[in-house]
Amino acid sequence: MSMLGKVQNFTEAETDLISQLRELLPQAIEDAGKLSSEPVDPAIWGVPLLSVDKERDLRVDVILHKFLKARNGDIAQAQQMLTNTLKWRAEFKISGILDEEFPEDVFGKVGYVHGTDGEGRPVTYNFYGSLDNKQVFGDLERFLRWRVQLHERGMQGLDFVDVADMIQVHDYDGVSVFGYDKVARAASKATVQVMSDNYPETLATKIFANVPGWGETVFNVICRWLSEDTKRKFVVVSKASAPRVLAERIGETNLPEKFRSAAAEQPRDAAATEPQPLAAEPAPPTTAHADHNEGAPRPTSRGSQQSGSGASDIDSQDVDEASPPPPPPVATAAPELEPQPEALVSETAGLRLDDSATVDTQEHGDKHGSQI
Repeated sequence: MSMLGKVQNFTEAETDLISQLRELLPQAIEDAGKLSSEPVDPAIWGVPLLSVDKERDLRVDVILHKFLKARNGDIAQAQQMLTNTLKWRAEFKISGILDEEFPEDVFGKVGYVHGTDGEGRPVTYNFYGSLDNKQVFGDLERFLRWRVQLHERGMQGLDFVDVADMIQVHDYDGVSVFGYDKVARAASKATVQVMSDNYPETLATKIFANVPGWGETVFNVICRWLSEDTKRKFVVVSKASAPRVLAERIGETNLPEKFRSAAAEQPRDAAATEPQPLAAEPAPPTTAHADHNEGAPRPTSRGSQQSGSGASDIDSQDVDEASPPPPPPVATAAPELEPQPEALVSETAGLRLDDSATVDTQEHGDKHGSQI
């Protein structure tokens, strides 16, 4: 048997669950075919689910583990999630989405995939400052197809041998506290749902960069809704410390020009402190499952910027990470900052949430992992 990849090591219990879900793959694919109005491809993210070779394809194990983790090890629910994902991919016509073209003048400034971090994970950048919400989000169907394309570009960077998840950077430079309007909310909600349902456990870390002062308060409020696992994947940094933190976590030479220049200009002894984890406040009681994902994409050549137009790259979602996310959730300038479930989910697309924070989702539709 070939040597195991970095992400192909599982515990005995995990291996047992994966093996049981493997046995159900033919049925999951058959069910998807019956439910779908379009032909179903028995593959996902470039990996055939039914191997014709005698040797077990361990990439399939890695993918199945994501669905199991998103459903807290419940085999029946993981099978149903996979069936639904295969159906959605067929009807959304994922097979041709990487070839679709979108206006660069609209989406080039919204997000792209650029290079990898030090561990080879593709990095997706999302920008929320100075956007024309009507232009970007007004045509919801167009936006969703662009957003899914971006995530699929990121997924191309995962080999499911040594790399199985992505990094997301959310840049809040220039974001207004009043910028989260009705159009942006609708796009955010739709994106979160798509990433949550179809890109489980695809984000490793979500970095919120250039967060304004009021944003730190918002994130501290949000914290009480998050699981410990999610909080460990969040990195929230101010404008002062963002260049240094991004350079340290991703690698200065791997950053897009905007961040690379800022990192080079920032003194190494900058007063900026190390990013702190979100303050731990007690989360509301949780129910049986606790997952949430986004996701969201990879470049044709490492180090080359790839926009959401036709260029080849996320990873996300959920997905995809991550959503068109608006400025931090409760960014509607109220004296008392209370977490808004819908907005909260949009900020954590691709990462797992406590069940009590979920809203407006179909049964089990809010259970996903990361993501990321």
